[in-house]
Amino acid sequence: MYLVKTKIGPSAAHGDGVFVDETILAGEVVWRFVAGHDCTLSKEEFAALGDDEKKALSHVAYLSRATERWVFPPEGDPARFTNHSDTPNLTVVVNSAVSPEPLFVARIAIPKGEELTVDYRTFDSSLVERKLGWQ
Repeated sequence: MYLVKTKIGPSAAHGDGVFVDETILAGEVVWRFVAGHDCTLSKEEFAALGDDEKKALSHVAYLSRATERWVFPPEGDPARFTNHSDTPNLTVVVNSAVSPEPLFVARIAIPKGEELTVDYRTFDSSLVERKLGWQ
């Protein structure tokens, strides 16, 4: 769940993206997993889904290196629009004392209106098994 104000808009990176609606300081946690809000599936539950469901989730879910579960935001959550970048403005921090899942932290100060991006390869272990169009 994003912990900062965001809005969805057209992205130069890919389709729609999530943009900050406030200035973010370097080092600020901007996203964290929130049980009861964010969703998870075991590998077995994911495997049992139909092809269309798997395809839809493959665009918004990641396979956690920490929990080995598929993690994804619920319908209507702006996190579904977080795009990948090789030069992201968010970095991934793992702190199991704070969250079972990685935290997204601002690498730099991010001005209001800038798109939030992260390097998917730093937290999604499914990328070892599948190739996406941007790889």
